Amino acid sequence: MKKSRAVLVAALFAVAATLTVAGCGGDDDNQWQGETIPLGSIFSTTGDGVPFGPQQVKGAQLAVEEINNDGGVNGAELTLTQRDDGSDPAASAREMTSLIDENQVIAVLGPTFSNSAAEADPIANQKMTPVLAVSNTGPGIVGDCDYPCEFIFRDSLGEATAIPANVDNLISRENPSTALIVYPADDPFGETSAQTAADAFKAGGVEVNTVKLGDAGIAPVLNGQKADVLMVTASSGEAGALIVTDLRENGFKMPVLGGNAFNSPLVARSLGKLGKGVQSAAAWYSGNTSEENQEFIADYQGKYGEAPDQFAAQAYTGVKLLADAAEDADLNFDDVAADRKALKSSLEKVDEETPLGDFRFTPDHDVIQPIWIVQMDGTGGYTLVEKINP
Repeated sequence: MKKSRAVLVAALFAVAATLTVAGCGGDDDNQWQGETIPLGSIFSTTGDGVPFGPQQVKGAQLAVEEINNDGGVNGAELTLTQRDDGSDPAASAREMTSLIDENQVIAVLGPTFSNSAAEADPIANQKMTPVLAVSNTGPGIVGDCDYPCEFIFRDSLGEATAIPANVDNLISRENPSTALIVYPADDPFGETSAQTAADAFKAGGVEVNTVKLGDAGIAPVLNGQKADVLMVTASSGEAGALIVTDLRENGFKMPVLGGNAFNSPLVARSLGKLGKGVQSAAAWYSGNTSEENQEFIADYQGKYGEAPDQFAAQAYTGVKLLADAAEDADLNFDDVAADRKALKSSLEKVDEETPLGDFRFTPDHDVIQPIWIVQMDGTGGYTLVEKINP
């Protein structure tokens, strides 16, 4: 009897100890209760960024709201200070400085455009503040930069990866012998993307002609021109849509490829039937049936009464990645410089299932994620051609 009672008492103490440990674990989940994790964003809601920036703001704000409603990050509340740079690189640089020095954010999402990032990101890097580019697809954003860019990350699929994937898919299906690549005048991003496309076509054994378009449009260029496929590289979705409209209204029916600017439903809707079949490589596909993506779409539609696009998905994912990194970082909330460094180190290790697909960073902070080859369906949406897994 005495031995049985001893065993029973020992068992009760073991249960109590287990409950106590579990309770401590629960307390750890709220160890930062009362603290704030300040984030900044620079999204172009005016100027050329109108097809992209407003959706980015909505996606980022939705993620912040969801995280805070779910208890925050270890109990700490996320805040997001949004700045509109008016699609102007100089303004973007000023806003980056302000967010870091005045608002004391520990990380920044954006800017919307790659040319703005070229002005703003070096400032953040010098101030050792992480930047997560959520729509910068040009070269020199991460990896091989013109400056030490160790604090710069991106969750936006670079054109150096996306364009060759798009071109290779078209070559495998259509076997073209000649390609014409066009880009608008005064568009440095379009010009560098055109070179990326030319290299991809040449690697596939396709003869290439690259043309910078002037005010006369594409019709004079195509008169007498033999091309099995046309590729449009432009930083502006509106400019790209005008080129496709000009092409189709002049009766040219060859397949058309586009860059990241064609991944906006605003562009697809503006083209309507004229855009049917226009093909691009996207970082996100609404038809992805994963739980994370479908929940994101439902939540976005429920909050805003409209469907999200790729740019909303990338901004939403950006906030989620920063929150996941912050959760595992050794933040102390007393030294913002130390917290920025801790967040940067933690961000390098994230590996999450996101609306973009399974996502992690390369050693030089570029993306590892699926590539979605899509075509405009002629009604403002997209159909999937191929999913390319990393």
